[in-house]
Amino acid sequence: MRNSKQILVALALAAAAAFSANVANVANAQTPSPGMQVVAAPSSGSPLVAVRLLFAVGSIHDPAGKEGLAALTAQMIGQSGTAKRSYSQLVEALYPMAAAIDSNTDREVTIFYGQVHRDTLADYTALLEEALLHPGFAQADFERNKEQLLAYLTTTLRSSDDELLGLEMIQDEIFARHPYGHPAEGTVAGLKSITLDDVKSFYRQHYTRANLTLGVAGGYPAGYVEQLQKDLAALPEGQGGRKELPPAPKVTGRNFHLIEKETASVGVHFGYALPINRADPDYYPLMVANSFLGEHRTFHGRLQQQLRQARGLNYGDYSYVEYWLTPPRTSKPTPNVPRREQFFSVWLRPLVPSTAQFALRDALYEVQRMRDKGLTQAEFELTREFLLNYSKLWGQTLQNRLGFQMDSRYYGMPSYLDEIQSRLPKLTLDDVNRAAKKYFQTENYEAVIVTAKAADWKATLEKDLPSPMKYNSQAEPEVLEADKTIQALPVKPTSIEIVPVGQVFEK
Repeated sequence: MRNSKQILVALALAAAAAFSANVANVANAQTPSPGMQVVAAPSSGSPLVAVRLLFAVGSIHDPAGKEGLAALTAQMIGQSGTAKRSYSQLVEALYPMAAAIDSNTDREVTIFYGQVHRDTLADYTALLEEALLHPGFAQADFERNKEQLLAYLTTTLRSSDDELLGLEMIQDEIFARHPYGHPAEGTVAGLKSITLDDVKSFYRQHYTRANLTLGVAGGYPAGYVEQLQKDLAALPEGQGGRKELPPAPKVTGRNFHLIEKETASVGVHFGYALPINRADPDYYPLMVANSFLGEHRTFHGRLQQQLRQARGLNYGDYSYVEYWLTPPRTSKPTPNVPRREQFFSVWLRPLVPSTAQFALRDALYEVQRMRDKGLTQAEFELTREFLLNYSKLWGQTLQNRLGFQMDSRYYGMPSYLDEIQSRLPKLTLDDVNRAAKKYFQTENYEAVIVTAKAADWKATLEKDLPSPMKYNSQAEPEVLEADKTIQALPVKPTSIEIVPVGQVFEK
């Protein structure tokens, strides 16, 4: 008899396969409004319906000096009143449906989404359309939402969540002086400069049919998608084409940014831009190599095995080859944060100050080892098999399956989840090791360290002296032997800056 995990995987795969077939059959048959794209997958057996509205507008569209305008505009649609009712009345109307109008703004896109029982679909759709097509733009909602975004930057990131602070800072440093180079929520100065008229103008300019991908999945009635398309045709047509992006910055040397903060632990992040995303064939062998190095929230990655399990340095040690939405809160990839330009990063959390320098060296050692030695045949086969099964769980929910399919449309590629199942069985060990050698490196990167006593860290990095490990119990002989190399591994910082936490995300 198969165990519950095997059954879950089988069910998830079957659901995903049926979903993909429905998407192919239905989406191609749609005749969307001018510019509007549609991803639809009916499932008569499901009592639930997922609706997702993805607009190709994000923080890259923020005007200079008004960083946060895209996020604030989205808040004024998804978390505000309409022309007909206040926000509290909207929430009260949604409550009996056990539903909400959720939203998220990232660098390139903004998503509004919800899921309801098909019996309440008509009522939910009416409220969703009311919020999108007839936003109230009340001054009170504007002030409240602006304060929420400011509080996220100044209270959540700066003060209460070291992990999110480091995760935001590393991508801001990797993409400095690039449209990706500020938080999607904006900056303190940018948000303070935004007026309600700015929001209204941004809404009129960017919330158009040309920017919209409509996604619907589940047990919706016949004609529902067509009617929703007609209703959304009330949006202006707009102009097609995405905002052009400059090439991602090419980092030179090893640049350290020490975020000075009163905190008991140390957070370490380092990384650099990648020239590929999941639409590129090279992404899939790199995906396998990265899974072996540091798959998020799993224990088979080398980083987790060597830093946590073998040495007890900290809780979590992971690596990524594309943006991962709020990894402290998520255990699997989240859809609808597509980015045409991606980055490699390593995240070590949280570290004891006395062993943090060794942990940094250990992580660099593992990345270099991955590039130079690659995987063995057995390691390759085990990691590939893991990913083939694990990725089936990414599409467990109706919302996620629909979201990943919409992302694939955004990237201009076949279904991402199907691509994993199609491409990975064809990969060879040489393919994976070639990708590791091509894309992993430790010579040029940005590093962010969230720490107290940043001046001490700066002096330690500048001296670059050995950092021997001391264990409370006897470590394995092979660990002690590797430590001899790791503790003396040259870091050789090219530049080091200390940034008081009160200055980050300011402008």
